[in-house]
Amino acid sequence: MESLALSHLEDRVKSVKRAKNRLYRNPGARADSLLEAALKCFAEEDYRKVTIPLVAKKLGVAHSLIYYYFKSKDILYQSSVLHALDRLMTNYGAVLTRHDSPVARLDAYLDLNVEMSETLRSVVRIMFVNVGHADDGGPKFIDSFVEDFYETEKKILADCIRKGVAAGQFTCPDPDEMAAFISRNIDGIYFGSFMPNGAPIPDAMKTLKAVVWRLLHYAGGTKPARR
Repeated sequence: MESLALSHLEDRVKSVKRAKNRLYRNPGARADSLLEAALKCFAEEDYRKVTIPLVAKKLGVAHSLIYYYFKSKDILYQSSVLHALDRLMTNYGAVLTRHDSPVARLDAYLDLNVEMSETLRSVVRIMFVNVGHADDGGPKFIDSFVEDFYETEKKILADCIRKGVAAGQFTCPDPDEMAAFISRNIDGIYFGSFMPNGAPIPDAMKTLKAVVWRLLHYAGGTKPARR
């Protein structure tokens, strides 16, 4: 029987996809590629300074093409964040499906945060710098999905830890608190990467992983076998 965390994640992915598709004028692969590039623009610039012509110039396309898919800057902003959350949660779901062992799942989950660091870094920066500047209640709408993303992350991590405890692989008196600790530190790694002397994300994640194995009293070493 699949875990409640995976079931919850699948429901959240469907919810994000529905919200994203409602915002599209004309869904399709081209719209998705525009969103991935737009995410970088919103991460690099203050929301108030971003315009559709500026985004179009950075993407090397006519601004009319953007308007063909998205009716306003606010819709483009919301859609780009939802698209990123969709990609992230879909990949997290693939990790849970691919690995049965709690150790392998947790290991792969942390590795995925490195593999998708460009997308995650953009989302973290957007929410840190730009939230509160979009029009027509956009941030409130997006905030609910970002909040849900973090809650889902903690559910996934806590589920892995509980299963590891039940299997005798981990020792942890409070899986929910440990999950929150890991989630906070993942965020800390991304915030730290914005600092001039911040540690590279792969190095910082490797350190976090070693700390997690110690705190969970995992005796299998720092590089668990995947299965």
